[in-house]
Amino acid sequence: MTSFFVPMADLKKVLSPEHKQMNDVTCVQVYAVADPSIKHIIPKPLELDDSGFLMFYVSDVKNPTFGEPYKEGGIGVLTKLADPANPLAEPIRGIYYIALLLCGPGAENATFSGREASGLPKKFANAICLEREGSKARFYIERKGTRLLDATLEIGHYNDPAFKNGELDTLDPEKGYVETGLIFSHRFTTDPAVGYKDMEINLYDSRTLYHHYEPACVQIELASSESDPWGEVKIAHILGGSYSRNDNWVESITPLYRYDDSEAWEVMQYLFTGRMDPLPWKE
Repeated sequence: MTSFFVPMADLKKVLSPEHKQMNDVTCVQVYAVADPSIKHIIPKPLELDDSGFLMFYVSDVKNPTFGEPYKEGGIGVLTKLADPANPLAEPIRGIYYIALLLCGPGAENATFSGREASGLPKKFANAICLEREGSKARFYIERKGTRLLDATLEIGHYNDPAFKNGELDTLDPEKGYVETGLIFSHRFTTDPAVGYKDMEINLYDSRTLYHHYEPACVQIELASSESDPWGEVKIAHILGGSYSRNDNWVESITPLYRYDDSEAWEVMQYLFTGRMDPLPWKE
């Protein structure tokens, strides 16, 4: 039985590496090229990568080490950031998550504790579904009466025959393959006197061990609610999708860029909707 007082040995486990893992994950992804209009929802100094790479995903996390099972889904776009230590060097590239939604018994721990120390944008969904029968799969995300994302997959080939996904296309399930996933995320604090402050960009080093991977041909629809403007994200070209099984863990979280406090409110204009619903604005 638990207690409001937590022994120190148990408390330290919360931030230990073995309690920052998502194991036995089934994941479906959509790979696409974003319409250039997406630039207006990316906070500076991040910039849209020249490739315009855009991805959507849903994961069924069956065995997280930081809580009970849960599902999550989100939208990420590949961005770049000039190296603060060497502006003349090749920019650092990473996925910037516009929105993440979670549901299920472990969603609270996945949002507020466990591996979450990087500031990713997270809110709770009403329903996240991932199902497969034979060569067909489907996934969707619903929140506040709106199906924000609805996608179907035909397993076996990509939409764009020219699209390649590196080592995963020739994955040997006996050996597996570890893929590095660099993510840009924002952390900040609040102060009643000044509001948002201490704003920074972290480089979130996430590793994924793939045990199984299949390419897929995808159809996807996006819609917006009053609280979640997913339909604002326009797709120029669908590359394909995938169905996989994997384990995922956090390798490191490194502060990369620090905003001046005078910039924090401006940056929060880009971050607010991914983390909170709009207030009942009144004149």
